[in-house]
Amino acid sequence: MSQAVPAPGHPESTASEPSRRLVGSAERGEAPVGQAPVILQRGASFEGWLSCRQSARIEGRFKGNVVAEGRIELGESCEVSGRIEAEDIVVAGDFEGQLLARQSIELLATARVRGELHARELSAEEGCTVTGHCRTGSAPKASS
Repeated sequence: MSQAVPAPGHPESTASEPSRRLVGSAERGEAPVGQAPVILQRGASFEGWLSCRQSARIEGRFKGNVVAEGRIELGESCEVSGRIEAEDIVVAGDFEGQLLARQSIELLATARVRGELHARELSAEEGCTVTGHCRTGSAPKASS
């Protein structure tokens, strides 16, 4: 069962399981991609600040900042703009802004990214598009 991660000041709600399983980095001993709770479903939109203690998945429209201790998955149907800081980030949809991963950023074939990417490791499937700057080899500094 999935659970929603409420934004500060918003009542808790639940979300359904993801409808599509992303291919991910299970070979590194991580939880399978697509298993994170969906916090914003396709067709929904949210603007603001989101803080997650675990992994989470965004399928809808999101504008703002996300800070997560686990993995953030941006589903194929998402439209996200802002800044995301997480352990790992998997992108399958549309993103504009800053992606800061303490470990890895994975761009799937359907990803469309505009902005700045910074992670220890970056992988990109054939077909994805990236316009901007990428920096790898060291973990980004956490925001203050």
